Amino acid sequence: MSKIDIVVPVYNAGLKLHACIRSIRLQSYPNWRLLLVDDGSSDGSDALCKQYTERDSRISYVRQSHSGSISARRLGLELSDAPYILYMDADDWADKRLLEKLVGAALADDADITVCNMYKVMNDSAWPRRSNGSRYFKQKRRYEADEIRSELVPAFLHGHPFPPQLHGKLYKRELLLSSGHYVSRIRFFGDDLFLNLEMFLKARSVQIIPDVLYYYRAGGATSRYMPHLFHDMVNGFLIQKEVVESHYRHQIQFHYFGIRVMLLNTLRTCLRNLSTGRLPERERLSAIREYCSHPAVLECARDEAAAAYFPLRYIRAIQNGDAAYLSRLGKRDYQISLPKKFVMYAIAKISF
Repeated sequence: MSKIDIVVPVYNAGLKLHACIRSIRLQSYPNWRLLLVDDGSSDGSDALCKQYTERDSRISYVRQSHSGSISARRLGLELSDAPYILYMDADDWADKRLLEKLVGAALADDADITVCNMYKVMNDSAWPRRSNGSRYFKQKRRYEADEIRSELVPAFLHGHPFPPQLHGKLYKRELLLSSGHYVSRIRFFGDDLFLNLEMFLKARSVQIIPDVLYYYRAGGATSRYMPHLFHDMVNGFLIQKEVVESHYRHQIQFHYFGIRVMLLNTLRTCLRNLSTGRLPERERLSAIREYCSHPAVLECARDEAAAAYFPLRYIRAIQNGDAAYLSRLGKRDYQISLPKKFVMYAIAKISF
């Protein structure tokens, strides 16, 4: 039995999958197994996965009908039998010391979750790149149960720079198996955040090491039209609200403020996201009116402290259901984002 099972959901990853798998095969720590979970790819990724299973007995492959990353990760977890699980995205890759460093720290401190720093990159060359420069990664540190709840979990309620992603983290398998209640209410957007939120609340210890060992390829799903984005935004807010009411009643207004700001920020993303699709204007306006009438959105817009972080015109439009203005705002935000997207796309295509 391997010490670490690495679960990689694969959906139309194409040639980027090569870098991911190569980086795993080059790991300095040898006692691993790779589980490639093909989520119904249609671009030939399945054939690529099968090729690697023939080259390396430590690599396994399973295919499911297209059900999303949440389902693919869960299937990989259910097929695993190692005491530790590491998730990777199919277009990311790892430093050769990733497993050695993570499992070494996990075993030395019997940590439920072990976290390393990561680089955010835009192409295979890893340049330009940026690591997480927040206070969390200044030095190696172990957090115990109460410290996790007081110092790490609030980051998931206020948008602090502690990484909410599943990658770059080594988990005890038993912790993952006992979790999934929150993420079962999410279709896609925020799945990493809400699985981590549950696990960090349960964890007895978290070990953070400052080493930058994971390469995360930039590019968000919200750059494409996502019809379920609003659903996930609202359900995510309700999950966070439950967490605040269950675990932070002594700071309830402070944390309400954080999650309300997050919702109002994400609502603006929803407006921009509507402009990336091909919805007729009538359907777009109808969707925006539905957004503005939702009790969770109205609750956040009526919070004076949270609303003060945004332009007054934006808040008034939400409160008054001014779909025409909010539609124009979404279109404007989308147009403003295009030059940046073009530059990122161009950089991603550069080959050194």
